[in-house]
Amino acid sequence: MSVPPARARRATAAVLATAAAVALLAACGSGGHHATAAPATASAGSGGAHGADAPSEAAGSAASGPKVPDSQLTPPGGGAFSAPEKKYLSGRVPKGEDPVAVLEGGQEVCDRLTRTSAIDPAVAASAVVTGDISLSGATAAVRTLCPDQAYVVTAAAHGFGDGTHPVAARAVAGTSVAPGRYRAPSVSPTCTWRVTGADGTTLASGAAATPAKAVLTVAPGARTVSSSGCYAWLPPITAPASASASPSTSPGAPSSPSATPSGRTS
Repeated sequence: MSVPPARARRATAAVLATAAAVALLAACGSGGHHATAAPATASAGSGGAHGADAPSEAAGSAASGPKVPDSQLTPPGGGAFSAPEKKYLSGRVPKGEDPVAVLEGGQEVCDRLTRTSAIDPAVAASAVVTGDISLSGATAAVRTLCPDQAYVVTAAAHGFGDGTHPVAARAVAGTSVAPGRYRAPSVSPTCTWRVTGADGTTLASGAAATPAKAVLTVAPGARTVSSSGCYAWLPPITAPASASASPSTSPGAPSSPSATPSGRTS
């Protein structure tokens, strides 16, 4: 049976950018989130939002501390959780916490990803890169509650935010960037970037005031990549046939670097 809401959804602090997503989120009148002009920026290698604004995270935790045993995970008003709901709640509900509230945290994350990716998957992934939606919260939610949004989280895990990041053969979210071609789906008028080699020389650099021109290529021999005012860089993304989104490019890991110099309009 469906679980009745236990408490109002929390307001999120940072926002998703692009006019289409703003219009969509503003139109949702069921306690949804309202967006403003630009996403929260992330520090070098952190993948998190800054200031007093807190990322949208699924409630509960799989970290250390007493948790409600799986056998006791039942709605306070009676009934039962579905199999995916039980799997999501397993090991996440602190003792004394309402499991319905924890479940609603995961459902909230899924709702945000689903609504936004239906307009632009890159904008949804950007919210994860910048920390508006935490990567850990999004990963936990899509694993069991909205697996159709896994491609968004996969792209976010291969993306990176503003700051300076080392380049490695394999991307590690918040730690390293893999060689490949990236786009920034929402930028400030002062978006700039630079890719450097092992000796610190500039391999590529650029500036863009619009997303159409915010394209960079990280070559296999690069040592670092840095940017400012670009918010989030993402590999190509394509919504799978099962997801209600328009394809923009291709899933998951970055594409192979092309011969087109980065920092220039392709």
